[in-house]
Amino acid sequence: MRVSSMQLSPRLVKTFKTLIKVGISSLAIWYLATKIDTKTLLSTARSTNYWLIGTAIMAYVASQFIAALRLNTLFKHLPLKIESTNNIKLYWMGLFYNIFLPGGVGGDGYKVFLIHKYIKTPTKRLIGAILADRLSGLSVILVYLLALVYFINYELPYQGWFWALIPTVGVGYFLFLYLFNRPLTAAFWKVNAWSLLIQGLQVVSAMLILEAMGAKVVGHRDDFIFLFLLSAITASVPITLGGIGARELTLLKGAEILNLNANHAVALSLIFYLISVVVALPGIIYTFAPGKLLIVKQTSAACAEQPKATTTNT
Repeated sequence: MRVSSMQLSPRLVKTFKTLIKVGISSLAIWYLATKIDTKTLLSTARSTNYWLIGTAIMAYVASQFIAALRLNTLFKHLPLKIESTNNIKLYWMGLFYNIFLPGGVGGDGYKVFLIHKYIKTPTKRLIGAILADRLSGLSVILVYLLALVYFINYELPYQGWFWALIPTVGVGYFLFLYLFNRPLTAAFWKVNAWSLLIQGLQVVSAMLILEAMGAKVVGHRDDFIFLFLLSAITASVPITLGGIGARELTLLKGAEILNLNANHAVALSLIFYLISVVVALPGIIYTFAPGKLLIVKQTSAACAEQPKATTTNT
């Protein structure tokens, strides 16, 4: 038997991985359905204050605009110049693909493909910038978590000293940039400042959702924030379909440990996810002719350079 006949095609491997993620997400959702009161959950979601939900959506939209600026900050240090407006459109297209095609290449992979195709930036550098963007967000979430450990209603060993680990997170992220993509170290402070603001706005969005549901957060505000941020990390682990099930399961188990209302915790996750879906939907507009977002910039740059060359020759 030849070895080649034993090998699986990349497409088949991707399909198999997607099916595994679908299976894990399905199991998580089934488990959630057995542990929460579905009728109460739906009733809680339906009785929300829509004005507060609208404000939560605006906070989330603002966080995504800033996230687009953060990524473009890293691009500029490759160096890679993409017009700010086109970068935001490209970012929104990526949001759409990340939500609706989480089992395939996804938005990040497609952005790498497009930029490499039209601007000829090396793929390795692009992947490094996008990975640095993602790790910046995750490291700041970890910083928030370490700062909140002291305030949660749960006793842990050395609970009052977790904040002392915060500098190690920053050092670790800087070392990552220095070792694997040194030009990006120049963007270290600015990127992390953007990340602090992004996660802060998403925390505001989460708290507005809780207030909109009439959740009893008095004395538990820090607990809800802690679980919300922790669920963001678990959702980023690529074992479920777009994080579906992982977020909700984290909030459910966390609510049980911290004596929170499980229905409110799970409803928070579901409503926040629905907001992210609604906000990502406009990105479909840019999927029809994505090359224009990059070709226009290249063409205008070429036109701008042509008169200079003519003047110099004369």
